[in-house]
Amino acid sequence: MIAVRQIWFLLVFGLLCLDSPISGQQPEAFNGAFPAPFDTEPESAGQPLPADEAAKQFQVPPGFGVQVFAAEPDVRNPIAMTWDGRGRLWVAENYTYADRKTTFDFSLRDRVLIFEDTDHDGRFDERAVFTDEVQLLTSVEVGRGGVWLMTPPQLIFIPDRDRDDRPDGEPVVVLDGFTPSRDSYHTFANGLRWGPDGWLYGRCGASSPGRVGVPGTPDEQRIPLNGGIWRFHPTTKAFEVLCHGTTNPWGLDWNSNGEGFFVNTVNGHLWQVIPGAHYKRPHSEDPNPYVYEMIDTHADHYHWDTGKDWTDSRNPVGEHDRRGGGHAHSGCLIYNGGNWPPQYDDKLLTLNFHGRRVNVERLEPQGAGNVARHEPDILKAGDPWFRGIDLSSGPDGSVFILDWSDTGECHDSTGIHRSSGRIYKVTHGTPEPATSVDMHRLSNAELIQQHRHKNAEGRTNQWFIRQARQELLSREEQLRRDPDELERVTVALFEDQSGDDSRLERIQTLRGLSPLSQEQIERLLHQTTTDQGEHVSPRNSALRVIAIQELVARAPLDTILGSRPVSDLAPESKAIERLIQLAHAETGGAELLALASALQRLPVNRRVEIAQGISRHDEYSDDHNLPLMVWYGLIPVASVNPHSLAEFAVQCPFPTTRRLIARRLAEMIDSQPAAIDRLLALAASMDASPTRDGLIRDILRGMEEAFTGRHKLAAPAHWTEFSEFAASSRDSKITEAIRNLNLLFGDGRALDEVRQTIRDHNAPMAQRKAALATLISLKPA
Repeated sequence: MIAVRQIWFLLVFGLLCLDSPISGQQPEAFNGAFPAPFDTEPESAGQPLPADEAAKQFQVPPGFGVQVFAAEPDVRNPIAMTWDGRGRLWVAENYTYADRKTTFDFSLRDRVLIFEDTDHDGRFDERAVFTDEVQLLTSVEVGRGGVWLMTPPQLIFIPDRDRDDRPDGEPVVVLDGFTPSRDSYHTFANGLRWGPDGWLYGRCGASSPGRVGVPGTPDEQRIPLNGGIWRFHPTTKAFEVLCHGTTNPWGLDWNSNGEGFFVNTVNGHLWQVIPGAHYKRPHSEDPNPYVYEMIDTHADHYHWDTGKDWTDSRNPVGEHDRRGGGHAHSGCLIYNGGNWPPQYDDKLLTLNFHGRRVNVERLEPQGAGNVARHEPDILKAGDPWFRGIDLSSGPDGSVFILDWSDTGECHDSTGIHRSSGRIYKVTHGTPEPATSVDMHRLSNAELIQQHRHKNAEGRTNQWFIRQARQELLSREEQLRRDPDELERVTVALFEDQSGDDSRLERIQTLRGLSPLSQEQIERLLHQTTTDQGEHVSPRNSALRVIAIQELVARAPLDTILGSRPVSDLAPESKAIERLIQLAHAETGGAELLALASALQRLPVNRRVEIAQGISRHDEYSDDHNLPLMVWYGLIPVASVNPHSLAEFAVQCPFPTTRRLIARRLAEMIDSQPAAIDRLLALAASMDASPTRDGLIRDILRGMEEAFTGRHKLAAPAHWTEFSEFAASSRDSKITEAIRNLNLLFGDGRALDEVRQTIRDHNAPMAQRKAALATLISLKPA
């Protein structure tokens, strides 16, 4: 028998062993010349293949070719890249990342390089250093008057308003609080990328929790970050964590409909960006104890043999190789470049780190979200040192791949090989050279015209659209000083022209300039409405999603804890009323998912009304995303008006949602026993119906989950009435649940069952804590 003090020690010790932040280390002064990088990889590891030979060793489909764009000594340890409006490639080099023992080597520095291919032969001709005075550099992005760098624990901005490729002044700390973990330092914040909405997006691993805010923000006003996708608005300075969880996101992109997707390691490689979502996390706990269940991966497959331990896939042979190469993924590109064959359009590409290849995913609508299906890998490296870390499509539609060029796996346990690095360019046929372009030199009207860009084959290259958008958004301040020009730009971006398929891209740019007005939102909803029963096109559906999002665009999103960030902004009453109407009227899955996300931006006392409209659509009762998203939005309601949750639950056709409501209300039995009693009374008064047994079963399951680890409880006042009502069912699961709960409400459970809950490492932490508290209070021998 395990004594209570032993169990208590084990739990406390486990909590103390969680990753601790790196503290007490300060970067050395940036004095003198750039420190010469050095290798810690043992010489016995050998050397990578020569770059040109490595390019020849890639396996690609017929018609494709791989060439070296740049290699050591011109680039080493490339960790991230981006483009500017002149078609130049910006690359972040990271030398400070070190082995497990060292974590980060502060005797070294990182830098940002600029590469340009002036003669369009596929190799760079000009190279410049923008800055070499940074450390812990994980990402670079260009725009809005300068260069943005992720250097955990800070997001910094280096102004370069004259665009001469030299900093105009000292770096400005924009945000801080992205604290790297000491033990899982490879999960630090990364991945800066401009989103189609004009926000700056980023990623962070779940093992590097932080509290983020502008410098000087009090701790209680900071936004908790516990892994997932975040974004920052460069004008309003708003910061929010869009979705929470997974293991270590290291790639993000958007499809042609503006839907975001990111890649991950270990517990599922592909996820849809759903604002307010909580995703499964294998190595950490969601800090919100009321989430209960998290959304799983949006892929219908894994790239490794899940019958074995995930660490086994670091050696990508056998079934691991057949399924895609391993659990670790980095870089994410949804291809829309116009050079590769059309069958790759809107396909998601990601680098399989251990498998040394590019996996291809086909994204398909499914229910209220999307599902990713496996397609044949398009590229596989022959160089055993290949460690692909990022990929991006350029102005000629080719795909550029960064190769970290090292041995070992992502933790670099074998040492760091800093003297190599490559950038490969993957093309199909002979790409049409991109005409010399400088977005900065284009007029506003010409930038808007770039949103309609087509290449010689009549295909879209998203590179031009995205660069035109960023240039136009960088002129926001100038446009606000010229109201007439701002009006012309607004009208041109919003207009609906027959046969013009660029409206979605233009509306995305417009919302980046400023939130849409109520009039624009209504026009957008009216213009994308179809006759009843007629299918809404995917792009019109995307426009309707934007309209829904814009109704609450000014309001902050709930934090991971379900709390409301400090803000004076809130949706207008008429916007909330419009959301209620849409929740009842919409039938499209994407629109309903956007409405469910919007719950977390609304006043808590208005959320149930919209949830009622969403849940009318019982065809989504078993959807992968929607029932849980509704629940996440309702979590704070339990503390404010639990009776409204009880009333909602008995009418809700979503089994998962009503079960979790029952669980939450049951957990409140000690402090607010009337909450669960109200649910039981309402259920017992219902007339017989085909769905009655399902409701009873979900209520009972929720109660059982809530009371796991409890020894004995007083029965709710309406328990006898409810249990007698439920006992009329012939469902054996209902009968068994009633018997178990009657035992709890009578003589109590056996203490061995309570102890078993404490020992169960797969049980939720909240249940184990409850069981431990029970055992401590009873003080058994």
